[in-house]
Amino acid sequence: MLKMNLVDDNGFDDSEDPIRRAYIFLKNHLRSPEAFSKEEFKNFADYPNPDNFDTYFSKKYRHFLEEAPNEKDKFLVSSIFKKYSDWEKFRSYYSQSSKIKASYVEEFYKYLMIFEFFMPLTNENDLRSSLDELFYMDTVKLALNKIPKDELYKAFPKNVKESEENYKTRLCNWISNRFVGYSIGTVKGRFKTDDLRTYYEEAIIKSKGDDYLVDETTAIVRFIFHVGQPIKNPVLFNIEQFNESLDKFNKKDAIKKEAVQIRYIFKNLFVKNILDLVNGEDEIWMLESGIKNRLYIWKNELNT
Repeated sequence: MLKMNLVDDNGFDDSEDPIRRAYIFLKNHLRSPEAFSKEEFKNFADYPNPDNFDTYFSKKYRHFLEEAPNEKDKFLVSSIFKKYSDWEKFRSYYSQSSKIKASYVEEFYKYLMIFEFFMPLTNENDLRSSLDELFYMDTVKLALNKIPKDELYKAFPKNVKESEENYKTRLCNWISNRFVGYSIGTVKGRFKTDDLRTYYEEAIIKSKGDDYLVDETTAIVRFIFHVGQPIKNPVLFNIEQFNESLDKFNKKDAIKKEAVQIRYIFKNLFVKNILDLVNGEDEIWMLESGIKNRLYIWKNELNT
């Protein structure tokens, strides 16, 4: 058992305050490898009424503890206590009724599709404004109306008795379940503007006021789509979570179909939008990864 003392880092010593003693117990055990029992914690806190400790143990202190993996009925202090290792924060938490530790259930998708656009940073603001329209059902429906019906029905079959409005709403919900957002990052790069040249030829190019090598900041717009249904992971941090035999989701045909639908709708909604927006660029690059790895390059016909 770790030797305890009632004096914290600030020299505070109050043997009459059970809350303070509980705080010091937790703080002293935060980086200790030694597990402790509830009784050891209870004895150190030394509440005047022992029943009060049992109440606060379940309501307050238990959130800061995790079960010791190799010792029954023993605990270690969780890293979540770091957020409350300051006495004032701990005291404030103790006086509130809020729960600080959320319980998480893990789900994972075995299949995903990632699309990344590479384009000059000068288009970033216009790009954000345009892509944000895809967060709204009315603007998504407007984009769907621009797709020929026979093509759209082939990609997403329409039910016999389904009205056009219900069909578009269903399709919007399908899109909504897969597209939740995008992220934009920037990278710095250097590019040549001509065929491979010698140092002498580059000097001639520069003497004419042109550049052979140019620096450019590129915006990378990333979209991530999950494909198929999520698989619940019941073992979370257990080694069994890496056992492929736990994955019973083998509907490859369904996965391929959904991947085709995602690629189709992505090109018709997102790619069209982006190509219209950055009209005039020599080339637009998009990298697809996940189920398939592909590099798409859209070249300006006027410059080819």
